[in-house]
Amino acid sequence: MVFVKNPIFISYTSLSDFLKCPRTYFLKNIYKDKEGLRIQIASPYLSLGSVVHDTIKWYLQMRGQVTKDQLIIKFKNLWPKYQGKRGGFFDDTQEEEFKKRGLKMIDNFLNNIHVLEKTYHFKEFPKLNLLDEVILTGNFDFVGEREDGTLHLIDFKTGTHDEDNALQLYIYAILAEENFGKKVSKASFWYLDRDNEPREIVLDPLESHIKWLKEKAEELKKAVEKNEWVCKNHPDLCMDCSNYQLIVEGKGQFLFTDFRYRKQIYYLNHSV
Repeated sequence: MVFVKNPIFISYTSLSDFLKCPRTYFLKNIYKDKEGLRIQIASPYLSLGSVVHDTIKWYLQMRGQVTKDQLIIKFKNLWPKYQGKRGGFFDDTQEEEFKKRGLKMIDNFLNNIHVLEKTYHFKEFPKLNLLDEVILTGNFDFVGEREDGTLHLIDFKTGTHDEDNALQLYIYAILAEENFGKKVSKASFWYLDRDNEPREIVLDPLESHIKWLKEKAEELKKAVEKNEWVCKNHPDLCMDCSNYQLIVEGKGQFLFTDFRYRKQIYYLNHSV
């Protein structure tokens, strides 16, 4: 990959923020506090997703050489990082409900692990120079190698709603083909709380999606150059902008620093 001095990194999440609301994108992805770190509001849904994904990632790294009891213990050992307000939970009852949901997902994953192909070992956070100074990146949950040598990408989902588009999987497919030199012939979402196997999408040719991504990357790059970040609901801020603005104004409770992603995590009492 060509070296870029001051790159703008685009991921599925950050691009979705930008398309939803430019100011939301700024507050979540560009704004930094006096320590030079980005900010994030603790959320039960994000916390649940993090623990489930990290548990499954450990299982895959161990190449399945763990028992069900060991996997459950791993989940329970990871959970305290997001306990209470650290996970965005407003009381013990809510936290227990989310924890039970997570354990159910782990159980479903383990009971149906046989549907997965042989794991294709991949590097984390592959990158692609999309435009000058703009780099596309992402991180796969699972890459399977099919019998014909092509790849199957799977993204594990822990939310309650189905995805309304497949942009995330297309970004992953573009990154996989560019970085691994192998064709992606299949891509799926696995809704762990309700499906016993991954749900395949219709995978169209990637060329049109690359063109679309470049167009959106150009829009984002221009916004960064202008440094103008207006909420789409201006002058009434959207919910994300309102919540993050409260953190900027010092009205949130600092919880901890996530050194892995260089973020400061805050709890926001919505009665503020």
